[in-house]
Amino acid sequence: MHAVSTISSFQQWLQAAPSEVPVACSIVLHGTPAALCPRLSAGIAAYLNEYDDDGDGRWLAVPSDLVPLITDDPSHRHLLGLAGEAEHYQPTNPYGIQRALAALAARGHCVLDSPLASAATCGLKNVFHVGIGLPPDSMADCHIILNPGLILIKCLPQIVGDVFLEWLNSQARKPEPLHGL
Repeated sequence: MHAVSTISSFQQWLQAAPSEVPVACSIVLHGTPAALCPRLSAGIAAYLNEYDDDGDGRWLAVPSDLVPLITDDPSHRHLLGLAGEAEHYQPTNPYGIQRALAALAARGHCVLDSPLASAATCGLKNVFHVGIGLPPDSMADCHIILNPGLILIKCLPQIVGDVFLEWLNSQARKPEPLHGL
């Protein structure tokens, strides 16, 4: 039953914004303890649906168990722009999962919590990386690292959401104006 409602939420999210909408940002969680999954990603998405005015309520938490269901369905792959790729590899293998994660992150307005999401989104400029836990080497490129042992669990979605919104709207992310035109 849970998988059906999650797929339904994914389908609604995928069809919510036309493809010509400018690229939105996504959030990737690194090292989330099992006790927090998928509650943390759902909490962040819910928080951003309330406070991210530009998101228009389109934020979606994408738990790791949803991604194989997405990649296994040809219509979902097609909507993500991955239709022709199934000829070259098995969509549900790790490479196929990474391709789907990258496509989801590139589309924006999603919170990804999957062990493969870090590698899949490496190099995408529209991704905000959040480390949850103590910072091993794999979290060196995270924008923020939080220790859930020192922060109330119920506060984590708000903290991540607020820091993300500050990053999203920072002057450092905005293109510099062209002078003399």
